[in-house]
Amino acid sequence: MKNVYIILFVFVVSVTFYPQRNSVINNSSADQTQIQFTSSNLPIVIINTNGQDITSDEKITADMGIIFNGEGVRNYLTNPYNNYNGKIGIEIRGSSSQSFPKKQYAVETRDSLGEDLDVSLLGFPEESDWILFAPYNDKSLMRDVLIYKLASDMGRYASRSKYCEVVLNNEYVGVYVLLEKVKRDNDRVNIKKLEPTDITGDAITGGYIIKIDKTDGEEVDGWYSTYLPYPQSQHSIFYQYHYPKPDEIVQQQQDYIKSKIFSFETMMAFNTNISDSADGYPKFLDADSFVDFVLVNEVAKMLMHID
Repeated sequence: MKNVYIILFVFVVSVTFYPQRNSVINNSSADQTQIQFTSSNLPIVIINTNGQDITSDEKITADMGIIFNGEGVRNYLTNPYNNYNGKIGIEIRGSSSQSFPKKQYAVETRDSLGEDLDVSLLGFPEESDWILFAPYNDKSLMRDVLIYKLASDMGRYASRSKYCEVVLNNEYVGVYVLLEKVKRDNDRVNIKKLEPTDITGDAITGGYIIKIDKTDGEEVDGWYSTYLPYPQSQHSIFYQYHYPKPDEIVQQQQDYIKSKIFSFETMMAFNTNISDSADGYPKFLDADSFVDFVLVNEVAKMLMHID
């Protein structure tokens, strides 16, 4: 346990950030305090919805500019948009977090015709799908960033992250974190691309991204596990298709991945020698990456209890 806390301390120090802002607080009303945001040492993301409301139903088309003059260089609202200047699709994301006053957003960079546009934002590899994460209920603003960095430093893929300041429709809305959306991509989750015709032989074996997540906010489909997570549980585990998407995965691929996970669960439930190389977990798992996954999740649980 001591080693875990030593590792945790090192990473806390390494990702601590100090956003320094120039701002004027205008107390023109007894009921409202308005911050006139002007500059920061963090990148500045400016979004204009042109009078439209952002909803969680579907993305609206908006304009986005990013000011980033480089590490250690001050960024001013009066600077030109030098990191991105163009169209985006934007919607509110999340589930319970949608009730928070500070919203988080799914962002899709687009060209002038409204099509996906792969770009590099804040030095990340080119893609079109991004997340503006709002750490509203995290006083440190850094728990997610810390865990992603820890996983990355262990040699595993986790969303790259970058703190930024966000101005929405001329209103400063706070510190956010730009994240990569988890998806199949050579620079994100680097797995084989599955086509609808990949339904036999080696072609059907990969790759897949399956998740256990809340069931609202996106198109959802999947299946319930045959086994309860523990004997007295009132809820079954629901596995969701993430890649291929629910509307793209074909029946043969569904049957294949469901069978693989069912076989693993059955082995864990009934095999008396689960470490056997022929019939135990080594047959199903990459043990090193699975151990790393469990360790990172345990550290994340500890962070949830730190005020």
